[in-house]
Amino acid sequence: MISLMDKQKIIIDGFLGGKSQWGIHRETGIDRKTIRKYIREYEEKKSQLLKGEGDKLILTEEII
Repeated sequence: MISLMDKQKIIIDGFLGGKSQWGIHRETGIDRKTIRKYIREYEEKKSQLLKGEGDKLILTEEII
């Protein structure tokens, strides 16, 4: 199971840092499908937050 810290590292250090999914995979050893899933979840939550949909506090906590 992947820890919350690993998930944050994928999103913050990797994706937002401009690394490719393959690069994140090589660095962390985490499967690329899992990385893609986390990035997709992050993008969906961010989009909802920017559109003003849902509870902002809950969405912010889910992103972080």
